[in-house]
Parts: sequence; structure tokens; C-alpha cells
Amino acid sequence: MLGAAASAAAGGADIVAGAVDCRGRPEEEDLLARLEAAPRAPGRPSPPRAELDLDAVIERRPGIALVDELERPNGPGARHRRRWQDALELLDRGISVWATLRVSSIESVSDLVEGGKAEELVPDTFLDRADEIELVPVAPSELARRVAEGRARASPELPAEGGGAAFERRLALLEGLAARYAARAAGRRRARAGAGAAAGQTLGERILVAVGPSPSSAHLVRWARRSADALRADWIALHVDDGRRRPAGEEARLESNLALARKLGAETVVVPGDDIAEAVVGAARARACSLIVLGRSGLSRLGPLPRRPTVSDRIVREAGDIDVSVVQDASTPRADLTTAAARRFFAAPARQYALLALAFAAVTAAGALLSPAIGYRSIALLYLGAVVGLSFLAKPGPVAATAAISALALNFLFIPPRLTFSIGSPEDWVLFAAYFLVSSSTGSLVSRLRSSQALLAEREARAAFLFEAAQGLAECRGAREAAEEAARLVQARYRAEAAVLADGAAGGSAGLGPSESAAAAYAVERRSICGALSDTYPESRFRFVPAEARGRAVGAIGVVPPPGRVWTRGDDNLLSSLGRTLALTAERASAESRSRKAALELESDRLGRILLDSVSHELRTPLTTIVGSISALRDESLSVDPGSRRELLESALEASNRLGRVVEDLLSLSRIESGLLRLSRRAAYPADLARSAIEAAGPAARGRDIRVTLPGPELLARVDDVLVARLAANLLRNASSYSPPGAPVDFAVEARGGDLSIRVRDYGSGLPEGELESAFERFRRGSRRGPGGLGLGLAICRGIAEAHGGSITARNAPGGGLEVVATFPACVEEGVP
Repeated sequence: MLGAAASAAAGGADIVAGAVDCRGRPEEEDLLARLEAAPRAPGRPSPPRAELDLDAVIERRPGIALVDELERPNGPGARHRRRWQDALELLDRGISVWATLRVSSIESVSDLVEGGKAEELVPDTFLDRADEIELVPVAPSELARRVAEGRARASPELPAEGGGAAFERRLALLEGLAARYAARAAGRRRARAGAGAAAGQTLGERILVAVGPSPSSAHLVRWARRSADALRADWIALHVDDGRRRPAGEEARLESNLALARKLGAETVVVPGDDIAEAVVGAARARACSLIVLGRSGLSRLGPLPRRPTVSDRIVREAGDIDVSVVQDASTPRADLTTAAARRFFAAPARQYALLALAFAAVTAAGALLSPAIGYRSIALLYLGAVVGLSFLAKPGPVAATAAISALALNFLFIPPRLTFSIGSPEDWVLFAAYFLVSSSTGSLVSRLRSSQALLAEREARAAFLFEAAQGLAECRGAREAAEEAARLVQARYRAEAAVLADGAAGGSAGLGPSESAAAAYAVERRSICGALSDTYPESRFRFVPAEARGRAVGAIGVVPPPGRVWTRGDDNLLSSLGRTLALTAERASAESRSRKAALELESDRLGRILLDSVSHELRTPLTTIVGSISALRDESLSVDPGSRRELLESALEASNRLGRVVEDLLSLSRIESGLLRLSRRAAYPADLARSAIEAAGPAARGRDIRVTLPGPELLARVDDVLVARLAANLLRNASSYSPPGAPVDFAVEARGGDLSIRVRDYGSGLPEGELESAFERFRRGSRRGPGGLGLGLAICRGIAEAHGGSITARNAPGGGLEVVATFPACVEEGVP
């Protein structure tokens, strides 16, 4: 690898030596010196030269990175637990990788050769991405000499002493396996170049391998992977969950077997079912599998003894037209009836045995007392009732032991001749045999029932969790609320610390350390599970599952795995389902926010156009009047006509006042909407407020018959008299503009229960019912058109009323016309200001 890299670098290739260990060999040190070394990222401790600084290589972003010994585990503090995972991330980021590895470290063939520690295995799915695999043949004597001299790393398949026929056989096996992978890589390269059929395509075959907690399942998975490669077939790893509670060791082994299948490229499927054989065959038919791979079950050295059909036997019989391959792992001992197997069957907490012993003693004592009255045959029913009842409380092993002991006690203590194990009559033989069969089979039946109940209970718990999540997240109004709700759900489910990130918002645990924050960011960026119990950021306390939907991750769900609990793929799937709901909720909140923003922008554009049109019209008319009047006043002939001069001046003054009102309305509305409007409350007489309002109404109210109604003169109103007078003036001006000629305008200032009301009514055409509320919106003039105006008057009136803590409403008055009432609460008092 170093020789090829040095030649490519001399030819202009952008190559960086990421992690290379020369082991002190001078010729390799010389080649390495010709290559650019990967820079060390600032602010981070520099790893040894043979270690890979992943972030530094990513920041440098070379065309090619050299990564030696893919099978090596990384040191503490690394992002990934294994070096091949570093190389995989470099590939995902568009950086080509030249690497080396031992053939015995390939996951699917590690059981064919001696050697290859579990932490030093490279999955086949990584090799499937290789553009080219080159086999470097070395003569056995030369390799043995290199190992002996320390120039090649010794391993179980290449021992340091080397030599011998066994050494040459192992070497030949490794060379054959390497040649197989090199041929597959060459086939893929030809397929990409368009020469012949695509080597990566399957031939329509599909293999299903049944995976369980057995140690031999790992061998089955590797065998199925090799078979799938040979047949160019897709393959599925299936586990049937029968609801049975397994010891922690078996649960961990099952998860390890399923994880191995995923690493080797299988689709992993977990289906619930009480009947394993039926579930396996049903899944194979549903997924159109052509081959079922099984491990051999139920083998025993007790060949002559009858035994019931095993799971393997039933699957072979029921598979029909589906081929079945039954594989035996030579390293797995047969399932004999040994003392170890008996100990596993009868293993149970001591309290269960104590409960069964107490129940047995109680039933035996009761039988001794009741035997003269009910007969010894009825005692069997007492024992049977106790065994059936205790089957719901204890495991099958203790129940089976109790059934056997109770059968012997029934024979010895109650069946004649008593105090012996002999039976005197055929009827008693039938009684004893029937009792033994019924009591011994009860434990097995009840155990299956309890397993089914446990399976249903777990499924119901998961469904209830997801239903509660869907309901709770649907009511959240933003990403922060959704993150808090998701964190609460996870904490309640696992009784553990949880942290949820969604669209920049955080919920749950606030104090994430640097490792946890980096793991959460990686889960979102790479859309993959990382953190605790994984190979990426393994030092993080939290395990993070990405919250993604529609191909986009919006956050991550983190939980601290509870101590003593085996974390399963089902837990990850449950959090992934929650994450999908969380992502959809965050997307919905984001879409609503964008929609509100777009609506505001549209409304702002609409109001801007209305403002431009209205202001341009309202400003043009008075400006035209002012310019015309001033231009006319420049005519010297008007100096002898005082009447015309006065008329022009009054027109200019009125136009200036109108222009000032337009500007004042705009400024007032701006102050109201920005919250800068401040009240200056003073005690004022209602009559003074009415007089100021009529004077401020201006020319629009002149000539109108304004019918004024006032309360008693002893009342005072503590309000901002300037703003209230302006409100009333706006209402009067509006009513005068929309009243027909000669029609009166009603103006009432009323005091009721401490509240002050201003009521103005015109006798025009009124408004449609649908416009009564919208009449108080800015720039809204309604369907009835008056002479000009910006449509700000009623909007300003509403702002003034609400600033006083009051309200303003409009309604069509009986008999025609529009009536507007503004109410100012708790401001009327008696006395002298």
C-alpha cells in the first residue's frame, strides 16, 4: 500500500497518510516519509502516529486517505470504537480510502479460520463498498520468516513460530478467501463500467435465517451470509418473539446475534408468535423466500428414546416447496439431558420454592383432616387445584417438581395401601396416572399462557406509549413544547434520565457534557444511532436515536440506559417511532410558523399598497387645494377683492387641517400598535368632553343637527380627556360623513354603574352584518363609501378605548343607521375636580 501510495503521490495524487504503523521497518519508514502526514486538529490532543485523527483528516479533505489495519480498535476518546468505522465515515464524506486488513478479520469468515477477536472483525458490508481488492501473495516460508522477525504481526492463524503443514494449509485457506473477495470487487467494478451483468444485483433468490439467543446463531448468520454471496441473493434474519422472559445473558446474546446480522447486510425482522415453527414458515412465505436456514435443535444422545418433534423437524415438514437447510455448529454442544440442563430448567427464585412448599404442606394437612369425610380420591382434586393455582405464580420448573412430589405424596399417604408406594386396585392406578399427567402438563400450558399474556402486555404497553406520544405531541404548539413532552414520555417509560433535541429546542436534561453534545449532533447529522452501548461515541452516558421523518432528521432522542436492563433493538425501534412523531410535530410547527410569516408578509404587502394608494389620494387633494390657493393669492388683482382672498385663505387652512389630521392619524396608529400610547388621566365633566369633541369634528359635522344627551352635571369622568374627545370627534366625523343630507346625528355621553359610555348614531344605510367587526381594522372602509378617508378613524377609536381598559362595538340600529358605542369602565365619580 505504501509503495503504491508513494508512486501515486509522485504523480500528483492528493494523498494523506492518516494512520500507518511501520513497526520500525526501515523500508516502510522511507516510503512513509515521502507522503504527507495528516495534520493534527488544533485544540485536541494529538494521538500517536499510528492512530487516526479523524477530524483532522476530514478538515484536510484529501483525495485519498491511507488507513492501515482496518481491524484495529481505536483508543479511548475516539469517536468510533473501531478503525473501519473511521474509514466508513471518510467514505461517506467523499474521501477515498486505501486500507489494509487481515482476511481472518472479515466477519462472515471468522468462524472458518482460527483467530479474529470479536472486537477486531470487519463486517462484509464494508467490503461490499470496495472498488478494488488486491491480494498480495506471499510464500509461506517468507511469511513465516517475517512473523519470526517481527516484520509481520503474529496472530492465531499466523503464529509466531510459523512453518509446518498446518501453517501452509491455513495460509492457503486465507489466500482462497481473499481471492473470493477480490473477484467480487472486480465484478462490481466491471458492472459499473457497463461490462456484463451487474455483480451487485441479485438473482431473485431470498434466504431467511432463523435467529435466536443460542450461541450457534452467530454461526448460522455467517453461514447465511456466505450462502447469500454465493447465490447472489437477498437475505433476512428473522427472530420470533414468543413473549417469554429470558435471562439477561440470553437477551444480550440475542441482541448480539441480530446486530451481527445487520452488520453483515441482512434485513432484520422480529415478529411476535407463540408457535415458532409456524411463524418462521409464515414469514418465509410472506416474504417469498426460497431457502430457510435453521440450526439443529433437540438432538440428544438418547437416540432409542421417543421424543416429540423439534422446531427443526416441524419447519422441515411444514415448509412445503421452500428449501430448508439445517446447519449444525460443530462448536456448539448437543442439547443432552445433563445436570446443567436440569439446573437451568429448575432454576427459580427461592421464594417460589418456599411458596410451593408451603402450599404443598397446607394441602397435605388439609387432606389428612378431610380424608375420612371426602375420601382419598378427592384429595387428588385438592392437589390438582393447588398445582393449577400455583402455576400462575411460579416458573414451570418448580411447578413440575411440585406436581411430581404431590403425585408421590398422594400415592404414599392416601392411596391404599397407605404409607407405601404400591397401588392396590386398577381404579387407583388410573387415578394416579391421570393425576400425574394432568398436573405435570398444567405447568407447561400455564407457562405458555403466561408467555402469551406477557407478549400481549408488552405490545399493549408499546401501543399505549405511541398513542400517548401521538396525542401529547399533537397538542404541542412548538418545538420546545414537543421536546419537553417527548422527554417526559421517555423518562416515564424507562425510569431514566432523558434528553430530547428538536429544531434547536431542548427538553429533559439540560446539562449535556461535551461527549453527549457531540453524540447528539452526530446522530442528527448522520441520522444514525450513537452514544452509550454503541460503537460511536461509546463514552457518552446517553444513547441517542435520531428523530427523523421524510428523510430529514430534526433532532435526537437521548436516554441513559437503565442499569441492569438489556437494551434491545425493540427499544431503539420504539424511540425511532417516537422520533418520527416528534419530527412530524416539529415540521408541522415549522410549517405553521412559515405560514404565519408568509401571511404577515402578504398582509403587510396588502396594507402597504392600501396605505400608498390611500395616502397618495388623501395627501394629493389637500396639497392641490393648498397649492391652488397660494398660487391664486399671488394674483395682485385679488388685493382689491377681500372676499375672494378670505375664501382662498380659508380653503388653504382647511386643507392644511385635513393634511394635519391624516399625518396625526398615521402617527397615532403607529403609537397604538407599538404600545407607546400613554394615558394622562384627569377628571373632566362629560359636557366638556362633548363640547371638545364637536369642535374637533370640524367641517364634516357643521350644519348637522347633532342631538346631544349628557348625564347629570355633578358627575366626573377620570379619563384622558384629550384622547376621549378625539375618539368622540372621530365617531361624529364618521357619522356625519355617512348620514344623508338633513339627517340628524345622535351623540350621547352616559354614565352607568361607574362606567362611561359614548354613543354615536347616524341614520345612513348601516353596514352588512359581516362587516361590523372588521370595521375597526386599519385601512378598512367597508362597503359603503364616504367622501375620502384612510379608514383609520375607527381603528384609532378602538386603540383609545382598549388603552383605557374598555371596548368599542358597532351595530345596526333599529330603524336604520349605524350605532357605535365606546365604553370606559370604572371611571365615573361624583365630586368637584
